[in-house]
Amino acid sequence: MENTVIPYLRRRFDLQRQVIRYRVLRACGLGESGVGHQIKDLMKESKNPTVGTLASIGDIRIRITAKADTSEEVSNLIRKMEEEIRGRLGILIYGVDDETLQGNIAKELERLNLTLSVVETFTGGIISQKMASTGTRSFVQGAVLSSETSQKAVLGLSPEEFNSLRGDPKRFAESLGEKTRAGLGTDLGLAMFARIAEEQKKGEYRVETYYSLSTSAGNENQEHSIGGELWTVRERAAIIALDFLRKYLLKMTVSA
Repeated sequence: MENTVIPYLRRRFDLQRQVIRYRVLRACGLGESGVGHQIKDLMKESKNPTVGTLASIGDIRIRITAKADTSEEVSNLIRKMEEEIRGRLGILIYGVDDETLQGNIAKELERLNLTLSVVETFTGGIISQKMASTGTRSFVQGAVLSSETSQKAVLGLSPEEFNSLRGDPKRFAESLGEKTRAGLGTDLGLAMFARIAEEQKKGEYRVETYYSLSTSAGNENQEHSIGGELWTVRERAAIIALDFLRKYLLKMTVSA
């Protein structure tokens, strides 16, 4: 390979010794088509560096690849393209290369000296598992309340009060967030609640998801309608919940 094949290829295709490097920007909060729409001209027209995307559930990776004669030239090419992409996508970008959404959230919680508790009724502990995997002390506890019995017990409501509250999904999620925050004495209480709206086709559903973040200043709320197989909906809902928290922490950073 070193003595025959590579020298032959260099001669055959007139290849020069160049530095090739890449950088990956990680984004969430918008689908692959939405991200692609905002940077489609860069993906089609840029030759060096080149830009491409790769999607997974709830996460988009944007790869910038450049080549030049020196490391400094390559770094400059990547830096300029990264600045252009960041200028277009803004806070959709949550990290680079091997960084994770939950890892960067953990760093922000620690930097802001905040503690977090989580309660999940639909995602089966995915949010808690992601936060626990970071090893941060800022994540105090996660609770999985997958049944009405457990939800009713934690909220401490009578059957009539419970049924009335569940009729208002936004307020229900708020109550769960407030309860976990107050019960554990954390700075933030993140709650995720969902209801299956309809079966779209066999094995695939449309699910209405509700997110609430209880803070000392009140509650932050979001709602999303998600479709697909339940395992993908649960994963996407967990990422939406974490991204919701990330954007709140960014807002805190700006206002500080």
